[in-house]
Amino acid sequence: MNRKPVDYLFEVSWEVCNKVGGINTVIKSKIPEMQRYYRDGYFLIGPYFQEKIVTEFQERIPPEPFLRTFEKLKKVGIVCHYGKWLISSSQYGYEPNTILIDFSGYVSNRNEIKTKFWEVFRIDSLNSDYHDYDEPIIWSTCFGVFLEEFLKQKKLRNCKVLAHFHEWLSCGGLLYIKMKNLKVATVFTTHATVLGRTLAGNNVDLYNKLPELNPDEEAYRWYVHTKHQTEKVAAHVADVFTTVSEITAIESKYILGKEPDIIVYNGLNASKFPSIEEFSIRHRVNKEKIKEFLKYYFFPYYSFDLENTLFYFTTGRYEFHNKGFDILIEALGLLNKKLKDEKSKLTIVVFFWVPAATIRIKPELAISKVYYEDMKEMIDEHLEEIKQKLIFLLLSKKRITEKSLLGDEILMETKKKIKRFLREGNPALCTHDLVNE
Repeated sequence: MNRKPVDYLFEVSWEVCNKVGGINTVIKSKIPEMQRYYRDGYFLIGPYFQEKIVTEFQERIPPEPFLRTFEKLKKVGIVCHYGKWLISSSQYGYEPNTILIDFSGYVSNRNEIKTKFWEVFRIDSLNSDYHDYDEPIIWSTCFGVFLEEFLKQKKLRNCKVLAHFHEWLSCGGLLYIKMKNLKVATVFTTHATVLGRTLAGNNVDLYNKLPELNPDEEAYRWYVHTKHQTEKVAAHVADVFTTVSEITAIESKYILGKEPDIIVYNGLNASKFPSIEEFSIRHRVNKEKIKEFLKYYFFPYYSFDLENTLFYFTTGRYEFHNKGFDILIEALGLLNKKLKDEKSKLTIVVFFWVPAATIRIKPELAISKVYYEDMKEMIDEHLEEIKQKLIFLLLSKKRITEKSLLGDEILMETKKKIKRFLREGNPALCTHDLVNE
């Protein structure tokens, strides 16, 4: 394509340089194509949290016309940081242009923002929580203020600008654009409706009840009305409303009262996957790493045949019902009973990789790993000696025993280390101590 379809495309998400859930990956995976299509006119917008951006973001001097706008915004408490998101790879593109907005100096405008959104859009945020709702709305409103100031420059008055907002958290900017009637095309994408996620997470038979649901009443009942109203307004006022799946489109129809203009499916770029040969090597290496972990996680308590073990994993946000963890656990219970009834020697290991607020790695796990590594080092130390003994025993056709292979000194040292390694009871269900466990 010789000509960019727009001069500036701003993609706005709370998860830019701030991983919370899957949207972070969705945006990363888009970057190569967005860069190819929009070139240097593509910018990502996220929140500035100093403690989170150390390895994520490299700040650079902002080019014109951004520099002038940033200086003006500082006067009202909005500090913009221009730079590159450090995600260079063949899978995720190359250091996209990124603007992170520090909104801490603009928090004093919190009530004014919420009042305006009530007067114009009837969004009831009277009792909203700061961290749960106000914080992302203030941040995204700051982006709207940025755009307003940015477009005041004479040379930008006729440029084409598109802003793409992900989830309700970014909608302060979308609502500000509409409220100020800025010359900006807008796209709003919902990845899952707030009310739908809430109801499903509370065991409501959502999809059978959707046609008879009164979403506005339900939102108040479950105390998610402010987010729901923000999301609903955004879906209706955006120039283009999209979802990422047919099931979310159905939710949107009944819960938001708006069908998406288009469904933009989540997907995988198969061309970015490793070759069969590379995949085979990675598979073997990673499988050995998993086996090693299992040795110091389970073997202090009990052991099983790692060569006759199948490994599975599931991953997702920490939502027990919504992500189907409850169904998987129930299915594993049934499988466990079947394996025992059949007296099967097969072992199944399932990993639940779920991000959560943690305090630390469980001390007993860290200690077990230290003891395990100590045993490994001891074996490595005596490896040549053990190898020569084994060769001799094989060639001389003598009986191979612990004593003949290891000798009295190594055998005694080994027994001491194993005794220290072993524990009573059962291994922990979680690798970490959780906050509010």
